[in-house]
Amino acid sequence: MSEQDNIKPADLIHLPEGVCLYNRIRFYLNGRKRTYDIPPAMTTLDFVHRELGMYGTKCSCNEGDCGACMVVVVLVVKGKIRYQAINSCIYPAAKLHGKHLITVEGIGTPQNLHPIQTALLDHHGTQCGYCTPGFVMSIFAYLANGGTRDRESTLAALEGNLCRCTGYDSILRAVEQLTRDYQSDDIIPQWCRELEPDLAIFNAPEQLILKQSDRLHPVRAYLVPDTLDELFRQMEEIENSSQYRIICGGTDLMVQANVNKIYYPYLLDISQIEELNGISEHDGSIEIGATVTYNQLKHSALIQAKVPVLIRIIDQIASEQVRNSATLIGNIGNASPVADAATTLLALDARLKIVSAAQERYLSLSAGSPSQSDLDADQRAVKETAPTSYYLDYKQTAIRPGELIHSVIIPEQELTDFATIIKSTKRKAVDISSIVTAAHFRVSDGIIVNARLAIGGADRYPRLSAAFNRFCQGKSLFKGTLERRPYDKKDASGEHPSLATDWFEEAAGIAEQDFAPISDVRGSEGFRSRMIYNHALLCLQRCRDHFSGGAQ
Repeated sequence: MSEQDNIKPADLIHLPEGVCLYNRIRFYLNGRKRTYDIPPAMTTLDFVHRELGMYGTKCSCNEGDCGACMVVVVLVVKGKIRYQAINSCIYPAAKLHGKHLITVEGIGTPQNLHPIQTALLDHHGTQCGYCTPGFVMSIFAYLANGGTRDRESTLAALEGNLCRCTGYDSILRAVEQLTRDYQSDDIIPQWCRELEPDLAIFNAPEQLILKQSDRLHPVRAYLVPDTLDELFRQMEEIENSSQYRIICGGTDLMVQANVNKIYYPYLLDISQIEELNGISEHDGSIEIGATVTYNQLKHSALIQAKVPVLIRIIDQIASEQVRNSATLIGNIGNASPVADAATTLLALDARLKIVSAAQERYLSLSAGSPSQSDLDADQRAVKETAPTSYYLDYKQTAIRPGELIHSVIIPEQELTDFATIIKSTKRKAVDISSIVTAAHFRVSDGIIVNARLAIGGADRYPRLSAAFNRFCQGKSLFKGTLERRPYDKKDASGEHPSLATDWFEEAAGIAEQDFAPISDVRGSEGFRSRMIYNHALLCLQRCRDHFSGGAQ
């Protein structure tokens, strides 16, 4: 079939056998403008290997964990040029449209090494060498964005890169030398700087091209609407909602495709819908749009000031590289039982704004509605207008065909509020929680007025401990405090376990009994139950310390 530039809506559901909608993208590759037709849902790693024949970028885990496939994408974020290290194995190549892709081949050659490559050699930062291209690109992005000599910042920038040979110290010494001897202008090649103005004004539309595919692939089209109206039209044309999935960063959906071979005929990429990329405040409540990435949230002054607990959990989710693409709403949308951000938002009593072509509505992250016995007369009167629950069962939600999670709304946080988060994992970064606990307390004169303890990893979806929350209400944080014994030792979190009021342990036991976790690869039933107890106790201790002027 010949190429066609004008694709009619009906073509989305009447593609002949063996025909796909390719994405014709225009982008820059290592300083040169390129145009390519991309098969639907092809990853950037496959594109670099198969279409470009460039093999400096390595393939290892194929799920965004190891960093061997790291490349740098230069793009405009809110009017500013950013150099982002991304995992090419889970980054759809169609997303390169209007961006600048830099691979390890672009920043240095065997005859003319980049300062990063020279520093790694000088400090013996490479042995087998398989991980080295990924480290080079992560370091490049870190320094290009003004990376400092601060060791914690360096570790955070490299947390998505694994090395099984060096033990990392030699790599860290190389980065330390680079931050001491070079500025970002020394790290970024001149040809790269010269392209930045072009990226800022790039506005060429992406095209869909009908092509006969020489490879059988279950994904027929990767669609990139730029308005909600266009998105809803595409949903309507596809008709069967099981045939499409909404994608933004792709950090979960692309792993499903790579590892579990789970595909959908149509992927609808919402990353270019401007309306969905905002962080705003309305009457004290914070609204976060569906396409806002974790790193956008992390650097938001509004989130830092109003919802600092979100910053604390974001630092523990995935890696710096994954957070460049992954979104808060995506963490909710995949309905994982152990979703860190969703558990945190549940504790904060956040609600979801759901939109379709016909209406908008709101869903609560809390499972189910309160029982009649839990409601007083005034509450019963407004029960019917309260948001219904988002979670229905394991991986099942109340989202209807044709609907989209538009944003999440976090209620105003009062000065008398305290929120905290605890995540138990085997690794500090790039790991899935065994148990994640978030808690929100509203306190008046030392009395807990309201408590919301949310647990992820202990049920079919993140869930509140209703029994714990009821038990804590009306309790004093300071009465019956046990004396700290001089021989008490701090635990791994720096807390004194025995420094609690006499009811704290009873409350923690109630939380433990409120869940019946399962055993799996990340922890046994007994381990998870004990973690729920420990987490609940620690949340209460932190709350008491916060309102007594102690450390959080």
